[in-house]
Amino acid sequence: MEKFAGLNNFIQKMQNRYRLVVLNENTLEDVWYTVLTRMNLMAWMGLIGMVLVSLGIVLVSFTPLREYIPGYPDGNIRWLYMKNTLMVDSLEHQIKMRDNYIANIQNILKGEETLPHYRTSDSAKALGPISNNSQKFDSVLENQIVEEERYNIKSNNTLVESRIEINKLHFYCPLKGALTNEFNASVSHYGIDIVSNLNEPILSILDGTVIFAGWTLEAGYVIEVQHRNDLVSFYKHNSQLLKIVGDRVQAGEAIAIIGNTGEYTTGPHLHFEIWHGGKPLNPSDYIVF
Repeated sequence: MEKFAGLNNFIQKMQNRYRLVVLNENTLEDVWYTVLTRMNLMAWMGLIGMVLVSLGIVLVSFTPLREYIPGYPDGNIRWLYMKNTLMVDSLEHQIKMRDNYIANIQNILKGEETLPHYRTSDSAKALGPISNNSQKFDSVLENQIVEEERYNIKSNNTLVESRIEINKLHFYCPLKGALTNEFNASVSHYGIDIVSNLNEPILSILDGTVIFAGWTLEAGYVIEVQHRNDLVSFYKHNSQLLKIVGDRVQAGEAIAIIGNTGEYTTGPHLHFEIWHGGKPLNPSDYIVF
């Protein structure tokens, strides 16, 4: 009974009513008052506490104040995270493009079908600048052909016969215009320079497969075509490419537009090269410009 009596006393105390009065100190007049119980007071204090906690959570979650929490990344760190993610994604894309490019070269040299080209856009310009380290990327295929020729197992008679077959081919003129720089292997100028009107299309000299179509620092937009008889043709300094890696082209088909791109150019023109068995040929010996 004593326990129940103590509980009743506690409940009675919680329900006792108290008046909270605000007085004017000079006149002792009641300015404001309210009636409270201990239970009401605890309820109001709990409600105010929850409001304050909720307000703090909102401020920390949706304002820059969260950056002052230990361990929470600030704006610079989050920006670096995003930048690194984009760089990794771009690097993966470039690696896939490069692997596909190398695999196509190997298949073309073996006489096999090319792989589906890896691309993210139907525009050849989407191949765009690959990297700042690609200053001499347009000469990679040339160097590769020269290197492979050092270990060529073909006999001299086979090479002579192939050269005779080339003389029987009908080459389309890639661009009608004025020759401003002739072929001169002694000064490492392995092609000819042709000047023509703006927006003139550049044509493929023979049937073949595009093995490179993209940007290089020194030669701008470059397109390279693999033909039969171990022939490879190069078209440099273009303003626009009309084909992409893996495309089959016909003799006389437009593959690019004349331009003035790249560091090694002094005006709108086409730098054109023909390579056979790892050696440069003088285009003027086979084509009338």
